[in-house]
Order: sequence, then C-alpha cells, then structure tokens
Amino acid sequence: MVVAARYYSELVRFFSRSLNDREAAADVVQESYARVLAMRANTTAIQNLRALLFHTGKNIVVDGARRRAAETRMLETLALVCADEAPSTERVVHARQQLDRLAARLTAMPRLRREAFVLVRIYGFSHAEAAAHQQSTVAAIEKHIVRAVFDCMSLSAGKTP
Repeated sequence: MVVAARYYSELVRFFSRSLNDREAAADVVQESYARVLAMRANTTAIQNLRALLFHTGKNIVVDGARRRAAETRMLETLALVCADEAPSTERVVHARQQLDRLAARLTAMPRLRREAFVLVRIYGFSHAEAAAHQQSTVAAIEKHIVRAVFDCMSLSAGKTP
C-alpha cells in the first residue's frame, strides 16, 4: 500500500478545505483508507486507487452530514415532545421530598381518615362511594376529608407530622 500513502497529503488537504477542520479531514482520510483496504481484500483489482479514495471520502463526509442532520432533527423533536416530561433535577428532588412528606403525613393520620382521603382524593371515589366502601355515612366521609386536607395543608407549609 506504499502507492496509496502518496495520496494521503492530497486527500487531507482536499477534505480540510471541505470540512474546515484538519483533524476531521484526517479522520475521513483514515476511514477512507480502511474501507478501501477492506475492499481490496475482497476484490481482485482496483482500477483507480486515487479516485476510489476520494469517492469513498466524499461518501463518508455525506454520511456524516446526514447523520448529524438526523440527530439534530431527533433532538429538536424530543425537545418539543418531552419539554414538560423531563423535569429538572431540582424539580425531581423537590417532588420526591413532597411525596415523602405526604407519605409521612398519611401514616400519621388515623386509619379511617387516611382511608377516606385515599379513596376520594387518590382513587377518585365520590363521597357516597367511599361511605359505602367504608360502611360509613357521607357526613362522616366529608368530615374525614376536611380533617385530612387540613393535615395536608401543614405539609405545604413544610411542617413535618
């Protein structure tokens, strides 16, 4: 491959002008040589080695540009789709702290109050459905919910149970 080495400088100069980056050009030329060497091992004869190296290098540059454009489009799409679904680290930590406080507050509540609150506020039962489930009255469920909400309001003030 001594003959091929003589094209190296010419290839690097050409791709340096195309890419405006000598290091990227050297990478393209190196990849071109690797691909041509692989072709040479599989085929019997290469008619014009210089032309094949240039053509292979151009294909590598085009493939790279297409890949970067596709990545950019993908990232832009993800930013639009997931903007609200990817909370910041601070928001995640804050949300986890709030959940821990809520769990502690629920644990500290009397059992019937906690169950009524969970049935109505978390599972979406109506007061009548929760009363039937707990074998209680609607008025009792309403009182449990009011007291549970007051318990949770101290949560938003940052108080612990």
